[in-house]
Amino acid sequence: MSSSAAPALSVHALFAERDEKRRREREADELLRQKQQEELAAFRKRLDEFELTDERIAAFAGRVTSAFERGETELMISSFPSSFCTDNGRAVNNADVPPINRGKAEEAGAPREPEWLATLPRGVRVVYEYWEKNLKPNGFGFSARVINFPGGMPGDIGLFVSWPKSLADMEHK
Repeated sequence: MSSSAAPALSVHALFAERDEKRRREREADELLRQKQQEELAAFRKRLDEFELTDERIAAFAGRVTSAFERGETELMISSFPSSFCTDNGRAVNNADVPPINRGKAEEAGAPREPEWLATLPRGVRVVYEYWEKNLKPNGFGFSARVINFPGGMPGDIGLFVSWPKSLADMEHK
């Protein structure tokens, strides 16, 4: 074996090479995390500033029609991290739990908006108000649900529009 054919092996060089490789990996991971945070911030801003346009309403109607024709009874119209909620999704997660104290208006049977609505990004209210004015009177439902629980905590929130399976189901409500 010729000693001039292979480079000299050095423990110092091996450690230096490994350390440099790990440093590059950490830098790449940090750049990726930074990019993800920037994308999340941009998504949050778009959601907070969301406006309904005729084009968006038409696209939504097309999506509902397609889902209806496939025999589905609901459509998730958007999802976002629970961290976008002021309470990290707790109100959405507990939406089905009855309140301990009922207000006078609620006792009188007056409808009220869900408590979770106030915890969601501002743009969701635009969608909710559109649903309440235009879709609810025509038989559509609207809900928000936690759609995953990474580590046992609320993960993403999904916004759903729903409709009955049949006209008979609609009349029984």
